[in-house]
Amino acid sequence: MTHQVSMARPAPSDLGRLALTPRFLLRAGLALLLILAFAFLGYWQWERTQDVLAAERAALAEPVAIDGLNPIGQAITSETVGRAVSAVGSYQSQDQRLVVHRGLNGSTGIWVVTPLELADGSLVAVMRGWLPNGDAPGLQPPAGQVSISGVLQADESFYKGAPTTPGEIAAISQQSLNWGPQARSGFIVLASQDPATQPAPTPVPIAPQATDVAFPFQNFFYAFQWWVFALFVVAVYLRWLWLDAQLLKEESMSRPPAPAEPSLD
Repeated sequence: MTHQVSMARPAPSDLGRLALTPRFLLRAGLALLLILAFAFLGYWQWERTQDVLAAERAALAEPVAIDGLNPIGQAITSETVGRAVSAVGSYQSQDQRLVVHRGLNGSTGIWVVTPLELADGSLVAVMRGWLPNGDAPGLQPPAGQVSISGVLQADESFYKGAPTTPGEIAAISQQSLNWGPQARSGFIVLASQDPATQPAPTPVPIAPQATDVAFPFQNFFYAFQWWVFALFVVAVYLRWLWLDAQLLKEESMSRPPAPAEPSLD
């Protein structure tokens, strides 16, 4: 039995001849149409996966109101550090602080940190930007209500206890700012302000680094599923070709040999 199966094994030439018959050319055309359709559907679902990711990341990058993200009395969490935030309030210039020994573009200067009073009376620290020194133009914040957006950062934990002069601090923290229990933890690195004023501190570029969104596995598996279907069509066609070629091979082997022509001798 093993020997017969081995003898009935079609050769590559048998497969090639059978594949060029009208019947298998038609099957190959139908298989190709299915493969192209499944490949396109898989690609479409993959693009959908990327679109979902892009949309969710864009939504996460949109500024959110600071009063809903950073409650009073609670520390900044790892999920909120680096989030784009917005706030509306008025600067309280009398409690402004200067963070010493901060560099920008190779020059040493100061960061200007001003409390922004929100509608509920709470304060949020706004790092308005960099200046070369405390006498530079732009030190004083604008009066009246402003709308700001920026990047939320956690309190700085270094340089604790470093000696400073009044109005100056070595690091931004609730302890060093000393604004009382109405101050929210963390600080906003200012990105934009409306109305904008000049002169103003030089912005310190800090890009938002929000936690990435969950990968949409459902759309990804749909794409993978269509590509598996395309491979399945290829496997079915090849199996079909093999079985028919094997059957023809066995039929040719089972036919009795043609009778020999009589000799003229």
